[in-house]
Parts: sequence; C-alpha cells; structure tokens
Amino acid sequence: MTTLSITDPDRAAFVAVANAEGPPGTIVHDFDALLGYLGTDGIPVSPKTSEFAIARLPELNGLLTHPVPIGLSRGRQVSYPHVDGLHLLLRFSRLGKVDRSTTTPRMVLNPEMVAKWQLLNPTERYFSLLERWWSFADFQQERFGLASRMAEYRLELVKRRRPGSRARKTDDKWQVAIFGLLGMKQIALMQLFGLLDILSDPAVSGKGWQIKRMVATPWGLSACATYLQAFRYTSTGLLERLFNPAGEDSAVAEAPSEDEMDRPPFFTWADAVIPFFPAWRDSLGEPNAGEPFRGSVTFKVSLSAGVWRRIVMPAERDFDDLARFILDAFRFDDDHLYQFRYQDEYATHRTLDDPRCSDVEDDYADEVTLGEAGLFPRQVVEFRYDFGDDWRFDLLVEKLDASDTRVKPAVVGKEGKSPRQYQ
Repeated sequence: MTTLSITDPDRAAFVAVANAEGPPGTIVHDFDALLGYLGTDGIPVSPKTSEFAIARLPELNGLLTHPVPIGLSRGRQVSYPHVDGLHLLLRFSRLGKVDRSTTTPRMVLNPEMVAKWQLLNPTERYFSLLERWWSFADFQQERFGLASRMAEYRLELVKRRRPGSRARKTDDKWQVAIFGLLGMKQIALMQLFGLLDILSDPAVSGKGWQIKRMVATPWGLSACATYLQAFRYTSTGLLERLFNPAGEDSAVAEAPSEDEMDRPPFFTWADAVIPFFPAWRDSLGEPNAGEPFRGSVTFKVSLSAGVWRRIVMPAERDFDDLARFILDAFRFDDDHLYQFRYQDEYATHRTLDDPRCSDVEDDYADEVTLGEAGLFPRQVVEFRYDFGDDWRFDLLVEKLDASDTRVKPAVVGKEGKSPRQYQ
C-alpha cells in the first residue's frame, strides 16, 4: 500500500487544525446557510445550465460569512466565484438536486441526503465537502488527467503565496496564468476551505471580484502538498520541487497495487490524515440506490424543427436499444459510432457511449437501462451519431408511464421526411 510522507510541519499543521474550535475557513457555515436558504421551496435555476437565477445571486452572496465585493448589478453566476463554488458542492454532495416538474426548474433539497448531513459533526461536514470537491468535482474535469493537474496547480499557488515567499507581490503575469489554469471558482473554494487567506479590494463598478492580498495558510500548504502525493507521481523535476520544496531527501515510493490504481487519490490521502482528526469518524456518502423505473418512456426525437418521431420504449431496454431504434425510425444505417449526453437530476453531465467505443468517460450505452438512468419529464437528451457527419438528435422526455408494460418499442407519431443520410 502506498504510504504518504508526512513531514513534521505537516503534522504540526494537522494537529493545529484538529485542535481548533472549528474547521478551517468558512465553508461549513456558508454551506449550512445555503441549505437553510433553499428551505422547502428551493431556488429557481436556469433550464439549460441549472445555475442559480441571476436575480438571486446578490442575495446568495450576502449569505457568506464575508460577502465578496462585486461591482456588478447583473452578473452571471461565474461572476460570483464563491456562490459558484457552493453551487458545485451542492450538486456533487447530492444535497441539492434539480426539480423540473414545473415550468421553471428549481434547485431543491434532497431530503435523504439532508438527513445524513444532519448526523455529521462539523469536522465530518468539512471533510465530506472536501471529498466532493477533490475526489468528485475535480474528476468530472476530463477524469484523472485534469484532476491531477488541478491538485498540482493548487499546490503551486499556495507555495507561491506562503508566508515569507520570495515570489514578488506584483507578479501579475504569473497570477493571471495560474488564475487562468485554476479558474476563479477554484480560488474561491480555496478561500472557503481555509487553504488561502484572501483580502478583497472594495467593489469597483463594472468589475467583479478584486483580490488585494492572498496568503497561504499552514493547513493549505500541508493539505495540498500531501494530497498531491496521493497521485503517486514519480518525484522528479518540477514535481520533486512541488513535493519537496525544502530539498529534503525523499524515499522512492513503492509501486501502487492494481487495487490502488482504481482507488480515488482522496482516500489514500484520507488514510494518512484521519489519525490526526479523532472527530472524523463518518462521511456523507452517496444516496441509497433506488429501484429502477419500470414501465415505458415516451421520447419526442427531433432531427430538425419539422422532422421528428415520437417513440415509446420499455424502461427495461438499454440505451443501445434506444439508439438502434432511433436510427431505424429515421431510416439510417447503424454503421457508425454514437453517444448520448444529458444532465442528471444533480445537474451532472453524463455520457453513454456506443459499446464499440474505447476509453469512454462514463458508461457504455448497453450497460444502462432507461429505467436506471433517472430520466424525468421535460428532460432533454442529446444523441450524436456518426461523428464525421455529426448528426444530432434532440430527445425530449415527454412521459414516464408506470402502467405501460409493453415489451416492444414503437413509433406512435411522426412528422417530416427523414433526410438522406449520405449526400
């Protein structure tokens, strides 16, 4: 098993945080305030992006322990990086989900996960949210590759901003570069989690968040450095300097086992850190797996405004069956690859790929049934076929009927003549 190297400064930082009155930063307080704001009615969100309604953003910013000065009257969610970060955690913690049962979709609380959240102490809440950020949200960014780079960028930032660093305070080019690599949402989350202490400049009309001073905390330096180790890089070159900034001799890490290769780095990191935090005994976890929907799903499959087919599919059929039936309904052959893309109820993008594909992001289409996918009325699913000609079908989920026990798919409505597949 891979064992992380915990230095004496790391131990001192971990002990100091464990003995403090509360978790680092303001993330637990601010996240609890957001949950309270959602209450029983939820918050309106954009139909396409599931971001909070623009009119609510100033009020949500005001929930923060330290509201961020924003000189914008109608800024989008990205203009409020801290609110944007809380929105990300709300989705990936599964504490918030999108309700599309009404004309205006809303972000609402997930009662099952709220009940689990309420059983956690502040330390457990902090590390549960940190896990959602580092172990899940990072990995949604094109999986392992970018997740490791995000960990590397965070460490590089806190190193450059550690107390006593020789990095020039006015190193504008470097700051612009690292901010571009990380994104302002990551910077905001680093502040919320107490990895960085940030002092903001007063709001400037027409401009967003302006940072006056930024200093890494001992917790930020130790947490980021030890977490990056969990990716089991070879300590050479730049990464040697990242892991070992003081130049101490470091032992060569043993090769990871096959089981470890499939294990999220956060868990390797947690194994090394948990002993310092006796209050960290439990975590939020995932929602319980529900029973797959049984019945039928009705899709309106549109190729253009005047060309569509209404298809009813048994929920027990998989997405590969759906792909074949769509192509047959439009008189297309099935010689090319395809992909389904959609947002689930947590506003997380999912992809289901043709079983003939290799190196897929999520699942193969023949591994997920329609009933297992968590589809809901008014949901839109994109179906791409033949990546060369790039045919795009829009699938609108019109109805889920639990009483329909049909065993075969059917076309129950149509309009327009199918285009020629090959010109």
